[in-house]
Amino acid sequence: MKKILLFLMMIFCSNISFGQKTENATLIKLDSTWGKEAFEFPINFAQSINYKGIAEVRFPPKGWIQQEHPFFWSYTYVWSINYDKKITAKQLEKDLVTYFDGLNEVRKNNNLNQKASAKINKVKQKNSVLFFEGKVDTYDHFATHKRFILNVKIESHFCDETKNTVIFFKFSPKQFTHKVWETLNEIELNDGFCD
Repeated sequence: MKKILLFLMMIFCSNISFGQKTENATLIKLDSTWGKEAFEFPINFAQSINYKGIAEVRFPPKGWIQQEHPFFWSYTYVWSINYDKKITAKQLEKDLVTYFDGLNEVRKNNNLNQKASAKINKVKQKNSVLFFEGKVDTYDHFATHKRFILNVKIESHFCDETKNTVIFFKFSPKQFTHKVWETLNEIELNDGFCD
């Protein structure tokens, strides 16, 4: 419980310091029943992800932190960043490992048993959108205090006019055939996300 409160406090403090632009960011098309956090890059707990831009996390109305709930650890996340080329599977793997290691406070001599790994594969391309699927092997320090695997689907949109990249993540420990993915697969980005 202390770690959950610490994580929420870190996000809350970053929201206060990043001001109005981040607060008003609404990149994911979901109603207000889904929890929302928005913050700027670089992320305070993963500074070595060296992008400029904003991130928005959306949590389901119920169950995100309840192990017995179908939506346990199932959520969406978008990065709108100053990355001026099409992202690769290798770059996504590196960024996801850095992100989850930061979330779990993995450092040279700290929480090494919680170190993440990721395997991402490009599955298709449609116009300027790249689609990836994969797995992140990480640690749950919020609820179970155990290692677990997050399945992930990723859409990477390269915005020609702004030369930015918008990366849309959908995570769940449930297999892609589980009904949770019916909900996650329907979630879209808002119109104008490249502006």
